[in-house]
Formats: sequence, C-alpha cells, structure tokens
Amino acid sequence: MISVLLVDDEPNVRHGVKMMIPWDELDLEVIGEGEDGDDGFAKIMALDPDIVIADVKMPGMTGLQMIEAAVKNGYSGKCLILSGYSDFAYAKEAMYLGVKQFILKPVDEDELIKALISLRDEILEQRRDQLAIRQMTEYRNEQITHALLLGDTEILNKSDLSSYVYPSYDVSVISFSDDMDQQEKTSFPETIKKRFGGDSTDIVTSGLSGVAVIIFKGWHRPRVLEMLTKFSREHSGKIFITVGKTVNSIYKIKDSYAEANSLLGNRFQYLHYGILTADMLTGGESGQNEINDIVNRICAYIEINDTDKLEASIERLRAELCKGSLTAEKIKVTCMTAIMEIRSRISKSIGDKKTEQFINDELVTKIGEMASLFDIITLMKKTLSELSYAHFGRTTKSTMERVVQYIRANYSSELRLELLANIFGYNSAYLGKVFHQYTGENFNNYLDGIRINEAKRLLAMDEYKVYEVAEMVGYTNINYFHNKFKKYVGISPLSYKRRCRNGGVPDDETDDDDTEE
Repeated sequence: MISVLLVDDEPNVRHGVKMMIPWDELDLEVIGEGEDGDDGFAKIMALDPDIVIADVKMPGMTGLQMIEAAVKNGYSGKCLILSGYSDFAYAKEAMYLGVKQFILKPVDEDELIKALISLRDEILEQRRDQLAIRQMTEYRNEQITHALLLGDTEILNKSDLSSYVYPSYDVSVISFSDDMDQQEKTSFPETIKKRFGGDSTDIVTSGLSGVAVIIFKGWHRPRVLEMLTKFSREHSGKIFITVGKTVNSIYKIKDSYAEANSLLGNRFQYLHYGILTADMLTGGESGQNEINDIVNRICAYIEINDTDKLEASIERLRAELCKGSLTAEKIKVTCMTAIMEIRSRISKSIGDKKTEQFINDELVTKIGEMASLFDIITLMKKTLSELSYAHFGRTTKSTMERVVQYIRANYSSELRLELLANIFGYNSAYLGKVFHQYTGENFNNYLDGIRINEAKRLLAMDEYKVYEVAEMVGYTNINYFHNKFKKYVGISPLSYKRRCRNGGVPDDETDDDDTEE
C-alpha cells in the first residue's frame, strides 16, 4: 500500500480530493492531512509518506518551501503540486525540487488519477529495484560470510574483504530447541537480526540446519558474552548459544566457528547454562570407578537421611558426566543404570515394593526422554530425597545403631572405616573407638563376621559356586575369602558346602580338598 499525505489550507479542497479518488483500487492510502505549510512539514517528518499532494499557496510556508525544507531534512518521497496559478516560475521551481507532477486547479479527476498512477508505478519500480539490489547484496555478503566460516579461500581470494577488516572476531552459534514450533523457528532468525544486526556483525541463517551464526567484528569479548547471555535469558528454554574463541585474522574466523560448532556437542550437559564457551567446560575424563563411588555415597546418604550430602553427591554425578565428550545417549544410560543400582541397594534395607513407589520403570523411561542432564539431575534429587525422607527420615535410632544398620545393609559393597566416617561425619579414629565400645569388636572383625555368616547361609543353599558366594558377600579375591572363611569356620568354603549338601552338620575339622565344583 502506497501512503499519501494531503496538504492544503482549504478543508473543502482536501475533502474533495479524498472523495474523488478511488484510493483502495489504486492501492493508495491517505494517512494524514496538513492544514498549512508548517503543519504539512511537521506531518511529512512524522509520517514519512510515499506521496505528498500539496497546494502551492498556503499561510506560513508555501507548498514549495515546505517541500524544500522536507528534502533538506532527508525526505525522499514523491511530490505532486496543486496550484490555481499557471505561472511557469512555480513549475520551474517545482521541477528543481524534484516534483514530478504539477496540476492546475480546479483539479481534473482523471488527470489527478493518472498522475497518482504514474507516481505509484514509479515508487513500486523503485521498490523492486531496491529489493533486488538488497537481495543481491545480502546474497553476496552471505556467500562471503559462509566462505569465512568454512575457510573457503577460493571464494575469499576473489572477494573484496576491505569492509571485513577488524581487530578481532568472535563467532557465536545459536541453536533452536526441539520444543520450538516450526513457526517460531521460521521467524526467530528475524528476531536475531533485529537484536544483533549492524555493520559490525554478519548474521547467517540460511543454509544452516536449526542454527544461526553471528560473526561479531571488533567487539570486546566481555560485551559479546554480556549481550548473548542477556539474549539467552530472554529466550530461556528455546535457544542454546555457543561462542568460539576470539581470533584476530579474517582467515582465522573459521577456527572460532569450528570451536563454537564443536561446543554444540555439549548441549545436553550444559543446556541449563544457556550459553557455553570452551573455558566453561569441565576438564578431565569421566571414569566408571568415580561414578561407582558416587553411587555408593548416594545410597549411604539416602539411608542416613542426609539430604544435603545426598544432593551434593548427585551434583557430583552431574559434574562427572560433564567430563570428556559423552553423548546424550551414553549419559542417559549411565543415569538409568545408576538409578536401578540405587534401587537394588536400597531394596535390601526397605524391600522392593517400597522402593517401587519412587524408583520404577516409569521413572527410568522419563529419564530416557529428558532433554538435558540438568533435568535428569533435578529429577533424581527430588525422587531420592523423597525416598530418603519417606523411609529413613523418622528414625529414633542412635548414630551407632544407624552405622550398624548401614553395615548390615551394605556388607556386600566395598566398606572401609574411612568411608563410614566420611558418610556419618566422624573422624575415622574416633568412629573406630566408639564402634568398638558399642559392638565389642573392631570394625574389620565385625564386617568379616557378617560376611562369613551370610556366606555360610548361601553355601548351605547349594545354589552358588564358592567364587560366586565370595563376590556376593563382598570379597573380590577368592583366596582371601577362603582364608577368612577357614579362620572363622574352621574348614574351607567348599568343605562346608559339601557337608551341608550331604545333610551333615559342619564341624571344625580341617578338609584340605578345596577343588572347586
């Protein structure tokens, strides 16, 4: 729609012009009226109409003076002059000011319509030309930008890069959430351009799958991060931003882009950050032994209902899973395995049915469907804290009763006095002394007693081999188990098993035949 401003000091003339022209049919729209030259100038500056229809003779500024003042202040629209005077001087001055149409009053309807159509077509042609030039320029710039990002020297060597020379460059990649609907994904690139577009940025949104790329040229790094962080918070949950390292050469822009693109691989672990740079990554490699130790501690803190340490341990799990370059699927599998191990361990204390209220197949499935590690960790904290409160939070037992209960529930795991001291918040030497006073035995002997008694029960069932029993009660070395069993029972594990099988009552006689069955 082409906008039109009417300026004439005679209301009847303005009304007559408005009534005689089929504006909608001509794709024209009257957006305002000026009562004289001064008012008309103010309206031109405020409304920036495509076409101004103005009388020559008006109070204050004349129509030509009004147009001259508007042109000097940056107005570039088309002007059509109406005049009751046929003096050639007016027409000459009007042409000097760029006025394309000069119509004498009384205005002929057909003549005015013809003049407006001519101006309309000229404006539309100019718009098409400008659009074509803009599109061509954008395409050329985008081709160069793609070449900068990918290091395509063939294109770069043929291009004029003088406008790209800056002291530094930072490349950012903005990826869109899977939850963002298609309409948002289609319109969001424009949101990015409105916020960051300018001479000192190049923005690429086409030819890229689900991401937009910004090259910040000559920006101070802190300002880049500040602006992107604010943008990330404004669109929290919908976008994830990575920023490559600062480089100081056009030909190194590809290195900044490569780093930003690589950082996208950590989206699952760091999605809740909103923005990620290389120096924010957790160093080192994730280790299974460390994860096993964390799971052990999680189980311990559930059983003693220390939710602060429980949540801290779950947070340690998150930090461990952020190390290295684990895939989202590997992290999910690790978390699902950990939660099932916790269920198995806690079930020994409270029973399978009770743990299923909190840890069940639905929970495992939910973990597998989550979009970020942060969401998984949040769910684990909530679920395991509720489990701990429900089954271990109302105990009236003393600390030593809880220590003994913990040992009896976890004898098959690797237990050390130092670990128990850490779990229950004691100095290990002090805990050892108090434990001996409470049980009448030192820690190692007490633990061995529980393990050997359980081993005797399992051997008597005659369902497991000796090495299997050893592992089930917490001994990883079969020879060590053999020696411990013989020390406490007087005969070897295999002899004990055979005598139970034969219906005899095991005694303390030595049997040297320890060949495994």
